[in-house]
Amino acid sequence: MGFDLGILIWAIGIVVVLMLMTRWVFKPSRPRTGRPQTGPNANLGLLTPVLSQAPRSQVLSAKNLLSTQGIRCSVSRLDRDSYDLLVFGADADRARELLAE
Repeated sequence: MGFDLGILIWAIGIVVVLMLMTRWVFKPSRPRTGRPQTGPNANLGLLTPVLSQAPRSQVLSAKNLLSTQGIRCSVSRLDRDSYDLLVFGADADRARELLAE
């Protein structure tokens, strides 16, 4: 029983084909855009910022307040020290009223 170079070449070829297939299958469908958009003209889809560029502690306490009132909200990290609090457009006015109190 000797070493068969043909089997080794086939095995390496199969592994390379499987690697290429997995890279193709698990490739993101959309390119990553980097940081989220901010500002009044940001395209956030159905979400509206009710608290912008605030520190993490302030955003989390506001998120807890809105959650206890039944308003669905999300936190978006802008950079190391600033966050946005986002709610759905239909809840934005009510959320701003609750945060103003």
